[in-house]
Formats: sequence, C-alpha cells, structure tokens
Amino acid sequence: MRSSFKLGFAAITLSLSLSAQQSGQGRGCGTPPPGQQWDNWFNIQVDAYKQSQANGTAKAAPYVIPVVVHVIHGGQNIGNFPNITQTQINSQISILNNDFAGTGLGASSLPTVFSGLKANTNITFCLAKLDPNGNCLPEPGIDRVDYRQFTTVNPNNPSSSAAFIAYFDANIKPGTIWDPKRYLNLWVSDVSAAAQLLGYATFPGGTGLSGLSGFGGPSNDGVWVHCKSFGNVGSLNSPYDKGRTATHEIGHWLGLRHIWGDGACATDYCTDTPPAQTDNFGCPTHPYKLGVCSGNTTGEMFQNFMDYTDDGCLALFTNDQNTRIQTAMANCIYRNQLTASAATLCTIPTAAPDALFTMSSNSICVDSAVVMTNQSTGGPCPLYVWSVNPASGYSFVPSSGTVQANPKIKFTAVGFYTITLSATNASGNSTLVDYVDVYDCFNEVGLAESNYQQLSLMLVPNPSEGVFSILMRSGNGKNVNVKVYNSLGEVIYTQNNSQLNENSISINLSNQPAGIYTVQIENEGKKAVKRLVLNK
Repeated sequence: MRSSFKLGFAAITLSLSLSAQQSGQGRGCGTPPPGQQWDNWFNIQVDAYKQSQANGTAKAAPYVIPVVVHVIHGGQNIGNFPNITQTQINSQISILNNDFAGTGLGASSLPTVFSGLKANTNITFCLAKLDPNGNCLPEPGIDRVDYRQFTTVNPNNPSSSAAFIAYFDANIKPGTIWDPKRYLNLWVSDVSAAAQLLGYATFPGGTGLSGLSGFGGPSNDGVWVHCKSFGNVGSLNSPYDKGRTATHEIGHWLGLRHIWGDGACATDYCTDTPPAQTDNFGCPTHPYKLGVCSGNTTGEMFQNFMDYTDDGCLALFTNDQNTRIQTAMANCIYRNQLTASAATLCTIPTAAPDALFTMSSNSICVDSAVVMTNQSTGGPCPLYVWSVNPASGYSFVPSSGTVQANPKIKFTAVGFYTITLSATNASGNSTLVDYVDVYDCFNEVGLAESNYQQLSLMLVPNPSEGVFSILMRSGNGKNVNVKVYNSLGEVIYTQNNSQLNENSISINLSNQPAGIYTVQIENEGKKAVKRLVLNK
C-alpha cells in the first residue's frame, strides 16, 4: 500500500555533474557527488570490509534485491507511453542480472587488459510478487501510479534536470515509495527533452550521517529512470536503448562513483579503474586517452558502467567496484535487509487462492464509482476476473478492469448490483460476492424517499449473518419506525423506536433465511429504503 502523501516534504535539489553540464550531451545522469563527509564515512566501511577479507572472516556474499517499479503515468492504458508494459520491465530486470553477473552485452569482447578485471558482483534482482501489505501483485514488481492522484501538474513539465528532480522528490516519491528497507524502489516516467535527464539515484546512507543530503532516506531512497531508456524493448531512444541507464544508476545506489571521480583525473576510490580525465561519450576505440591522466598506462576504461558512453559500449564493473558494492549491501541501512526481504517477497509458497476484496462503499450515487481493494491470496498469485450483475448500467475503469486487481467500477444507472471476484491459480479457484446499491441522489425514488435521509443512513454489517445495526449519521433514533420486507414483499419484521434517543438501532434477523431483504426506515415523515443481504 502506498505511503501517505506529505505536502510538506522538503525537496532535495540535485544537479548534473559539472562535466555533463559543460558538455551538454551524453547520458544525463542527475546523481550528484555525495560529498566528502559521505566519502570519508563510506571509505572507512570499505577498508573494514577489505581487512575482513584479508583476515578470511568475510568473502563476497550473494545478495538478492527485490524490486518494485513505480510506473508514473497520466491515465494512459497499459502499453501506451509512458505506461510501459510488463515485457519492457522484465527486459530491464534481465539486463540488470546479466550486467551485475558480468555476462551482459559486450562482456565477452572487452580488451584483454580489462577482461581480467571484470567482476561477478553476486547481485541478482527479482520482481517482488507481494505489495507491502502482503497482497499479490497482479503484475509482478509493478506499481502503476496515475500522477493525477497527487498533483494536477505533469511531472515531466520541468525543463531543467534540477527542477524535475526537486519536483519529483517533493511530489511523487513521498506518495508512492514502498518501504526501502524491503524493496529497491525504481521509478520510471516521461521527462521533458529540455531537462536532458536519463536517470538519477540516491547514494546509500548509514548511521551517524544525519543532516547530510544526497543519500537515500525513507521518503526518497531509490532510482529514477526515463522510461525511454528503461529495458531494451518498447519505445526507446537510441543510443540509450539497451538498459544501461538503470545499471549505471543502481551502481550509484550501491555506492559507486563515476570513474573520473567527478573531477579532472580525480579518484573514484577504486584501484583497478584507470584514472580518467573526464566523462566519455559515444563509443570510442581502445586504447583511448592513453596517458592523459598521470598513471594511466592502459587507456581509459570507457567500457565501465560508471562512465557516460553509449549503452552498447558499456560492459563491466570491476573487482574493486564490487568491493564497494559488497560493502554497501552489508552495511547500509536501506540495503542490508533486502536479501532477507526477497525470501518472502519474491518466492511465494504454493497455495490455493482465497478471493478477498473490499469496496470503498456499498451505497453510492448514480454516476459515481466504487474502488475495489483486492486482498486475495494464493501461490502463485492468482489471475483475477471481475463480473457485475445485472450486465448493464456500469463500466470498468480502466476498460480492461475485468482482469485488473483493483479496478474502479462506475455506475450509470440506479439499481442493486452484485459484484463477483474470481481468483484462479494452478491450485484452484475461489470466488467472493459483494453488493452495491446505486441511488439517484438528485431525484426522489422508491417509497417517498428523502435523499438526505437516504444518504445519512447505513446498514452495518451488510452483508450480515442476521444481526446488524442501522447507523444514523445525523439526528437520533427517536420516533424511528423500521420495517423489513422479504423478497416476496412480505413484512417480516417491525420495530417502533418512539422513546430511543441514540444514533443506532440493533436488529436481529437470525431466524430468517439467506437472501435479499428491503429495510424501510421512516423518521418524521421521511422514508429511506436500504437493501440488506443475509448470508448464512
């Protein structure tokens, strides 16, 4: 379930690296250098990890990272840009797993001088199958979000990278992020061409670093990627069309600096990445800039994922970069619990489905909608089919909502409707039924019904096993007459509350068979009619 939207969240203003601003071209990474204080803290952790390796008390561990991809759109149907498909998202996860294993595109054709430095990081990524409340995700690892539920401003409108990031961090991330101790949050959306931005990330935070900016917190930790640079299928922009933007930004998220150290021949704190003069673009020929930086005897490693070259030119993380990755996964607050989380989020025990849902209301005005909240369980996660009876007077939002997990249903005709959810997996099928009363709130209908009276009353619970209450949101129970009719129109229960002075009336119909009943409530000459369902 999404965290609550916080209007007062302070934006973290990020900017492109100086060299990328000056060049006005290339990858458009909006992740800023984390600052010397963070470097000092993280390098202490790296040195401790190296010492543990030297002592034989630590070795590179395998880690599994559960991923949720928040697809930010403006109401487009799935498959219509920027509401990208499951296939495109799946392709990105495959790319990440190959790149972090050292087996991705170009890994087998590295120059000999670099091929021996290529690392298998032992990091794998899996699409989460459960949301934070333990409910099955109908599309593994995907949270589709219409930004209009947070703001009327299209988040891709800002025309500079800094403005886009500040707006996204203040208005989108806080309302959509899932617990970053349990998930790697990836956001994908459109962005204006003027922003020249393909991605940005938060560096890993740790204890004792409060007051610093640039690393992740509970409201912003994760990675954003332009959806036209996400994966290798779908609507993509060349030459950033092979999924390496996410690889690059997750490198930052795991503690890696740009290979030129964000300065002229500066350090990235890795001994096996040759000194680099600045960021590189396009796809150079090896050896490149040989000897430009002092100590560079091999040419620059423009094939490294932490450079700015084209997607097709990137191919490796190094062993020393993996040391930093391993350090982040072992020590950093929003990294070190992810593998344990993956064990429950990415692997679901086999179980028969159990259909379960709630609705935003059982009584609505015509031309209004009810929102379905699906809480079904089962392993693997079930496929869903919704149906409504009678078969007219309503529509699903989106139009494909009959097979969505949480559709809205808009009712355009007055009536009493039955809503059924069917949940199916390889182990079986389960169904659940609920009901909606749709009223004309602007014209009197039924038994001289008062609209104000109708909307101020509620039957709880409904459906009921026999015992229920009439709740009155205004007034009191004095001089209230109640009649209950069965499906044949026969009065089977009456109650006159001439002396009662409370806001609820309890009724017991346990002696009646299951079925649909009509409850008529009269108070001071005004009548209202409610339908009651008895389940036995």
